[in-house]
Amino acid sequence: MVHNPRLNGTNQATKVVLRTSDGHASAASVHAPPGATGAPVILLHGLSQQRRFWDPVVARMRHAPVVTLDQRGHGASTAGPGADYSIDRCARDVIELAESLAYPSIHLVGHSWGGAVALRVTAAAPDLVESCCLIDGGLSTPSAPTTPGSDPTIREAVLKRLRPPDLGIAIDEIWAILARGMGDAWSDEAQQALVPTYSVEPDGTARTVIGVDRHMAVLEGLLDYDPWPDAESVRGPLWAIFCEPRGVQADESRLRVIERAQRLQYALVQRWHGALHDVPLQWPALVAGLIDNLVESSSGKLARSSQVPSVTDMLEVSA
Repeated sequence: MVHNPRLNGTNQATKVVLRTSDGHASAASVHAPPGATGAPVILLHGLSQQRRFWDPVVARMRHAPVVTLDQRGHGASTAGPGADYSIDRCARDVIELAESLAYPSIHLVGHSWGGAVALRVTAAAPDLVESCCLIDGGLSTPSAPTTPGSDPTIREAVLKRLRPPDLGIAIDEIWAILARGMGDAWSDEAQQALVPTYSVEPDGTARTVIGVDRHMAVLEGLLDYDPWPDAESVRGPLWAIFCEPRGVQADESRLRVIERAQRLQYALVQRWHGALHDVPLQWPALVAGLIDNLVESSSGKLARSSQVPSVTDMLEVSA
């Protein structure tokens, strides 16, 4: 085994290769200083992002180990546009990651699309997941499944609305657009966390690494997912964060989602006024504190007797 440690905040990171049961490979980073114990936190990024999106949050967290994963089709993943992007399959990847690292239990945090994956893992593997946190995603997932009797024009309209631009513009222009969107929250740290999201051509133009075709394939899988049966089956801590940007009024459909979430027996619902959708970049200290508190408040209630292995015990580590 070859280890590739680097410092991220106070945590060393080791790159781990994940090989999925359907033949794809991806990468994860395990942030664990010497002596780190306890159930790890696995952080799942949103659509079009990659594992370093979480770097500003990880740098501020007290809890370790923390694992960030390039989900299928993203970052270092080898899954192409024709791969299975159902939420079930994406959840299976996370479960296989935990198994490959010999983690008997985990805390799970998902942002945006990653929230849907986190929720599915939590429902599918209740003995594995000690607690789950959904950051502006999961419960608010757009749903337009293809079922007998469903109106295909609804799905087509959602896909058309959510289709991303092809970009092909200068990378400096992308940074300028993102900086305007994030305002005072934009920083060199946020930009560095997003660098792996884009591939830059020799002429300076950039596109997302995931590309439009894979982006749309992931969206297709997301639209087929109904989160509510999973949410209602969860019997452990489920934290749901809804971001509400300043000056943006929540529409009726979103308010209905929030009200339904508040009725879930095990859910703790928070509405963050002034928070952008990409709040892990906007307020990384707040998100880090939220996750640390989630871990601390969950400890003891669903404690497991098994010991979490050290980084050196991992099955496959690459440089």
